[in-house]
Amino acid sequence: MVDVLLDTLVTGLPLVTAVMGIYMIFRLREDFDLTIDASYTMGAAVVATTLVHGASVPVAMAAAVAASAAMGLATTLLHLTLRIPVILAGLVMSIGFFSVNLRVMGTPSLNVVDVPTLFSGFADLDAREADIMTSLVLAAIVVAVLGALAFFLRTEIGLALRATGVNERMARSNGVDDRKLLALSLMMANGLAGLSGALVVQSQGFADVTMGTGTLIAGVGAVLLGELIIRPSGSKIVRMVLAVVVGALAYRLILVLALRVGLPATDLQGVTAVTLVAAVAARRWVPTALGAVRRFTALRRPTPAVLGRELA
Repeated sequence: MVDVLLDTLVTGLPLVTAVMGIYMIFRLREDFDLTIDASYTMGAAVVATTLVHGASVPVAMAAAVAASAAMGLATTLLHLTLRIPVILAGLVMSIGFFSVNLRVMGTPSLNVVDVPTLFSGFADLDAREADIMTSLVLAAIVVAVLGALAFFLRTEIGLALRATGVNERMARSNGVDDRKLLALSLMMANGLAGLSGALVVQSQGFADVTMGTGTLIAGVGAVLLGELIIRPSGSKIVRMVLAVVVGALAYRLILVLALRVGLPATDLQGVTAVTLVAAVAARRWVPTALGAVRRFTALRRPTPAVLGRELA
């Protein structure tokens, strides 16, 4: 059980920032940006390449986030200048940047085991201790990033960004420049995805040019899972952050359990698809079922008059 938990944390925590970026597009903007698949890989490719060439870990990670954020800006420009819908512009970016990511890496797969990384100091520990320390470092990074993002979303610019997703026309009528906020949201979302890719590469020890395939779909499934588990209550920002963290870890837990029961790694894409379908179905039918149970319970509950007669 402890090993399952550690595997979930080590593989799930690096994905939290990518899921947060997907949440910003999927929920705050109510759109889909397939650039996420390529920007996740871009973050991995840049951090692996720069580390192999001797860059320090902070410089490599900053370069990875900047390169991925620039991809979000490129998607915005395609959308605004050519009037291409965001989902289609993201698809174009995802296809085109497969070749760019391959050029950045110079090879389909790049190993970073023998270079200093964020977790290379744990190499002398045994497997369980290394996983614990890796989980603590990842948790600290995730808390810092999500805390900063939650603070930003409470600022005036953050409130304007959220308002454009709710009602773009109303936001424009109040003087909000929705074009700039679209660029900001796509840059932040793809930068967060790039950060996720950079963390995954350093935790697993290699980068692969196909590692970002399906990231958007998996992230949407994680968001739906998180929203299903974290029912609406309290602060919207806190609820959003909790839904992202819980959803990302729940999604990885499903994959870890699938591997533990003997499924080959090649079947994980199928497990992801089934998880997404189940999350969508559960979001539709679980509230309906709970409502039916509440109505049935209310009907079975005796009214005050009936209760008085029974007590008499």
